[in-house]
Amino acid sequence: MRLFPVFLALAGLAGCAALSYPPEPGRVSLSTERLTVHFVDGSSCSADIAREPSGRFADCGQVMDYAVDIQRPSFVAGTPLEPLFEPYGTITLIRPADGRRWFWRTPQEDRTAGNPGSGQARSH
Repeated sequence: MRLFPVFLALAGLAGCAALSYPPEPGRVSLSTERLTVHFVDGSSCSADIAREPSGRFADCGQVMDYAVDIQRPSFVAGTPLEPLFEPYGTITLIRPADGRRWFWRTPQEDRTAGNPGSGQARSH
C-alpha cells in the first residue's frame, strides 16, 4: 500500500508528458523564392513560395499552413546581395490542429542590435 501513492504520482507525470504541445514557430527566413520557418525545438520547414505562395508545408514534422504576401522585393533584388536581404512582405502561419495563427512582417529588425522582441511573431 505504501507504493500506491508513488504509483499515482508517476502516473500523473506520465499523463502530463502526454499532453505536450507541438513546438511553436520561433522565427522565419524569407526570400523571393523560399519561406523557411524555424521552430523552437530546432526543427524547420520550407516551402517554394515562387511556385506556391500559400499552402501546407510538405514533408514537415509540424502540420502548418502558410501564406506569404510579398508587397515589394528587397531593395537589392537582382543583385548578388539579394540573399542577404528579405523582401517586404507579410507571413501568416496557421496550425490546423488548434487554429492558432502567427504573423510576421519582413524585413525583420536585427534582434542582436538591442531590440528584444523585434523579429518576433504576433500570435492570435
